[in-house]
Amino acid sequence: MNSFFVLFLLAIHFAACQRANNSSRLAENQQMASEEKPTAATVLHVIHINGVPLQVEIAQDEESAAQGLMHRDQLLENQGMLFVFPNQRILTFWMRNTFIPLDIAFINESGTIVDIQRMVPLDETRDYISAAPALYALEVNAGWFEKHTIRVGSKVGF
Repeated sequence: MNSFFVLFLLAIHFAACQRANNSSRLAENQQMASEEKPTAATVLHVIHINGVPLQVEIAQDEESAAQGLMHRDQLLENQGMLFVFPNQRILTFWMRNTFIPLDIAFINESGTIVDIQRMVPLDETRDYISAAPALYALEVNAGWFEKHTIRVGSKVGF
């Protein structure tokens, strides 16, 4: 009976430590977010999907692609980030340190959307892998593609 009580207290202590550790990580992430937001100097380009304009930041090097939309607390409604890769292949993304619910479209070399997926904020347990080879990936706010009737097969004008 006494050993059960000790184990019970240890379990409560461990759970409290885990909660404090998670709170500490969230505070660290929010601090980093305030330091790594885009500046007014961020260049936006306009692309069109099914005639719908979208302003995008372009991530075309390893550094900007690795940073992506991490540590941001918002993305304006008609904005996104376009990732450009050197060759068409199966692409893999994750949501590490990404606070915004996003949708991702994988786009092939001819500008056709080959896959769209919903991405869950801060979920590092899942990889988002394109269903077909892609040269581009486009991240937007969750629901943006659906709102604008953009689906697999839609064409992107760069």
